[in-house]
Amino acid sequence: MVSIKLVERRDDFVKFVIDGVKPSLVNALRRTLISEVPIVAIDNVIILDNTSVLYDEVIAHRLAMVPLRTNLEKMPKIEECEDELVDPSLCQIRYQLNVEAKKPVTVYSKDLIPDDPDFSPVHPDIPIVKLDEGQVLSLEAYAKLGRGRTHAKWQPCLASYGYYPRITVRGGSDDCGKCVEICPDAIAVEDGKPRILDPLKCTFDKWKTCEEVCGGAIRVEWDEEKYVFWIESFGNLDMNSLINEAFRILRRKAEMLPRYIEEASKPRPESISSLEGVEETGAGEVMEEGLGEEMEEELEE
Repeated sequence: MVSIKLVERRDDFVKFVIDGVKPSLVNALRRTLISEVPIVAIDNVIILDNTSVLYDEVIAHRLAMVPLRTNLEKMPKIEECEDELVDPSLCQIRYQLNVEAKKPVTVYSKDLIPDDPDFSPVHPDIPIVKLDEGQVLSLEAYAKLGRGRTHAKWQPCLASYGYYPRITVRGGSDDCGKCVEICPDAIAVEDGKPRILDPLKCTFDKWKTCEEVCGGAIRVEWDEEKYVFWIESFGNLDMNSLINEAFRILRRKAEMLPRYIEEASKPRPESISSLEGVEETGAGEVMEEGLGEEMEEELEE
């Protein structure tokens, strides 16, 4: 039976323990979070006026790397945008930036003004370019809904997992005091015998180091169907939206898989007959005729 236990949660971070799941499914969730969950990122920039020291291309690249908040409830589904089932203008957000320096100033991400405030930059203090007195930067930028598998600017988070450490106390050792220095909140030593406080307060690699330091007093193994999973958001999406969208995409892929398998298993008589036709006419003869015609045209010219 699958169970999930929440270990830690913040606005941009969550850690939980998954039990009773195969590693293939856990890894599928990780890959979906990183490369499939859509967010908006600037993909097209129209420079109206730029007298700064930076080229237009450099400014466009910097704008593309600015993380933008994304409200998926106000956008079509990513599949509808990719398959062109909706108006493309619904899959993008327009931004304007107009700064004329009366004195030396720095243009920040907060100067990017979206048509919809729900899609403002995540961090308002990202520097874009410095302007000297009299210099101007004026542009329009269009952020498009996309996925991280296309470009890193559409990656909404980091996600990873590791095996849940299974610690067994086998006896006492005077050397286990060094393990307390390695994992102070995870293990304690009482009367020369180690006592496990919290396995999650120490990484699996450090637990293996403790196993060597303690000289066999503890044994460190892992549970093949129990994992510690963590997600760190870049701020484009709130954690609930991020996880819900990942499971929606994962569920959709699972529902479409039988149909893809069925279509792939169907015979293709047209392609087979076309190959047979090529063999009968002789592909080499066709190529020679084509080359001969091209040579005659060149000689005539």
